[in-house]
Amino acid sequence: MRVVFLGDSLTEGVDGASYLRALGALVASAPLPGGVTLINAGRGGDTVLNLARRVTQDVVSHAPDWVVIFVGVNDCRTWYVRRSFPTRANLGSVYYFLRRKGIWRAVTPQRYGDGLRTLIATLRAQTSARIALCTPATASEALDARAEQMLDCYAARVGEVAQERDCALIDIRAAFQAAMAQRADSPPTGYRLTCDGVHLSDAGAELVAGIFRDWLLTL
Repeated sequence: MRVVFLGDSLTEGVDGASYLRALGALVASAPLPGGVTLINAGRGGDTVLNLARRVTQDVVSHAPDWVVIFVGVNDCRTWYVRRSFPTRANLGSVYYFLRRKGIWRAVTPQRYGDGLRTLIATLRAQTSARIALCTPATASEALDARAEQMLDCYAARVGEVAQERDCALIDIRAAFQAAMAQRADSPPTGYRLTCDGVHLSDAGAELVAGIFRDWLLTL
């Protein structure tokens, strides 16, 4: 079974820990019946719109049996920075998405949902793969942060599209929210599952890998 993981920097695994590397280790230690090939199609900074632009080259060419779409934090970021005070950091993010990623306006929850629908339509037209949609993990690792409340809107869209388009749903956000609620042993920075509020720490990568391993066992 060939499974392509399509996503952003969390999937690429260059910034912070790699959940795909951790998942590969889990699969190697306890091989799945029939075997599985894990293919990394992650690219840092991508939104759902960027995934749609490269899906044919980076996914269809692998002739996958399953495609796992795990994206949303950058989409939320494009919306968040435009609805926040124009600090240097926020303006830098706007510039990055404009110049580096070709995102000229915010990927609102509505545009995000439409982008997922476009991805699904392309995959179904060009492959026979089944599709799993993942809710985004965290935008700050703080349950009461405004960014987390905004990210909830994107997670809700994932659930809606998964049901509407008959895709599997992998609720990574629910697992992160449960883990973030148990923070008594968190370090002074407040980060435990991530190294900076977004990119995964070893603990976060292991959490995501475990979720995907359990999902693979159901196939």
